[in-house]
Amino acid sequence: MQILDFLVAINGVGQLWGANGQFLGLLSNNQYDSNSISNPHGMYGGQHGLYSISNPHGMYGSQHGLYSPYNSFCLNPPIIFFQGQPVIIVTRNAYIQNQGLAVIDPDLLLGLYAQLTSSNPALRSVPTQLDYLTRASQTIAQCFY
Repeated sequence: MQILDFLVAINGVGQLWGANGQFLGLLSNNQYDSNSISNPHGMYGGQHGLYSISNPHGMYGSQHGLYSPYNSFCLNPPIIFFQGQPVIIVTRNAYIQNQGLAVIDPDLLLGLYAQLTSSNPALRSVPTQLDYLTRASQTIAQCFY
């Protein structure tokens, strides 16, 4: 199963956790769920959310944040968990020690769930967008290996 297919399959049940043990949100396309990374006004999905990887000034979303996937030198990026197990590392650090886990770019992760939002009129083009994202992820993956 491709990474993007897996992320679609765990929509609403996968969780994002900081390496310091901080819950960073539910992997969900539900813009109204207070725990969703897709909630633009929530603490886990908003640009001002304290625990949001979308907060460009926060510890979990800035280019210099200690636990931020956008920090190219971050040694402790967020990890996606499914059924209590770590499955995917979210980072832009091309040299991360992945310990056998898959790696995904944070923009690719957020973009996927943005495409899946039920209120998005572009929902009909999700397969096309997923094809684009899959190609992009393969290109990004080549940078990591």
